[in-house]
Amino acid sequence: MTTRTTTQVELRRCTGSARSGIEPHEAPVEDFPKQPSQKDGLGRMCTEHWKAYVKGLRKDALARKAAAPGDDASTAPKASRRTKPATMAKPPANADEAATAEALIAEVDALPGPEAVKRVGEADVQAALETAAQASVGAERMEA
Repeated sequence: MTTRTTTQVELRRCTGSARSGIEPHEAPVEDFPKQPSQKDGLGRMCTEHWKAYVKGLRKDALARKAAAPGDDASTAPKASRRTKPATMAKPPANADEAATAEALIAEVDALPGPEAVKRVGEADVQAALETAAQASVGAERMEA
């Protein structure tokens, strides 16, 4: 006599999405992604339909972004916390200040290692480095 064991597949309801045209249906529990925030630890849509739903959301978002007329703020890079806002930026140094700063920096670079390190930490060299940086930023703006 042979005994047959039947394995019963536990089903769960996939909620679907009317917006995406996904009809609710029954699916095996194994087809649902893990979702720790849910009480039972499983998602509300089966993996296949969840991927289709998210893909549709992304497609809609890209279409909205493309349809926004003249809205360059959404595509502009966000300012880093480390950069100063444009209103606080110093004006570019004039040519004489930049040349003096570059000369001081070259003088400090010519010093032996330990002396150069010590000198770089001093206020006048720091000011020269800042002036040279401002001058190079100004030059880049002029080229653009």
